[in-house]
Amino acid sequence: MMRDYFEAARAALPADGPGFSAVVVRDGQVAYELHHGLASLELGVPLSAESMYYLASESKQFTAAAVLTLVRAGRVGLDDDVCAHLPELAGFGQAFPLRSLLNHSSGIPDYFQFLRCQPGRREADYFNNDDILALIARMDSVAFTTGERHGYSNSNYILLAALVLRLSGQSLGAYVRERLLLPLGMTRSGFDEDRRNVLARRVSSYEADAARPGGYLQHLGNANTVGDGGFYASTRELARWEREWHRQWGRPDSLLRAMLQPSPLADGVAPSYRFGLEWTRRGDHEVVFHGGCLWGFNTMILRLPRQALSVIQLSNSDRVVPDWEQLVAALA
Repeated sequence: MMRDYFEAARAALPADGPGFSAVVVRDGQVAYELHHGLASLELGVPLSAESMYYLASESKQFTAAAVLTLVRAGRVGLDDDVCAHLPELAGFGQAFPLRSLLNHSSGIPDYFQFLRCQPGRREADYFNNDDILALIARMDSVAFTTGERHGYSNSNYILLAALVLRLSGQSLGAYVRERLLLPLGMTRSGFDEDRRNVLARRVSSYEADAARPGGYLQHLGNANTVGDGGFYASTRELARWEREWHRQWGRPDSLLRAMLQPSPLADGVAPSYRFGLEWTRRGDHEVVFHGGCLWGFNTMILRLPRQALSVIQLSNSDRVVPDWEQLVAALA
């Protein structure tokens, strides 16, 4: 059924427009692979296993993994107040346990809602981590009591990127590359900390616009943030990540298991969102996933750990939006 699911998606999209890549990894091997459409409409470059997609919020699992390596090294504790390392939080006048950033229970507002409120700022204006940290430093009230509930906020992962730098002395991109990616042979993937860099086989993204020549509008992303997003990868290299992911699933002491530990809220209930990953159930299946969406990029990495199965679906079109429940149903 998974093949039928992706073939139907392919049939709905023209071959000369933006499209998607889909890979199924089973027992460590690529069991199914499909690339349809173009990585660049201007140059007519087709999507392939080497195409470097922007992963949007899918990036958060790599940030969380980096932070957990520092926790395991004893540099910081999950229940430590991070304000000592993040003076940008001083205006709130309260403590923020590290886990509250990792699982989005801090109550720190999402910076996106404030970008639009800045006088003189335009929608297309460029911004990076330093800009967002300066914005957070002007905040003084949480959206809800810390630890009370789950409230997804990209600000949390901007702060985690800063924490990695201040505890390790390395930028998030350098730290993740050295500690997590190169040991797996992932030599091209990583956080793009300078969008001016030339990234071989970088994928462009689009949305349908009948009023424009060719019928598409190209997204010219104005953010260069890392931590909340910023990760680029190909399906070929992500398949390596998934092989390691399933290997660690079988080890209770692994970094992955540390990422999946529950963090109960004030009422004692642990949300399905853990540290950069969501862990839930559908029918008889345990499902671990995260997705991302920005600038026309739509991404999803989904796992059925008991079946040693992963699905990677990445697209550069607003017409292909992965849905985790539909993916699980197709796998079943």
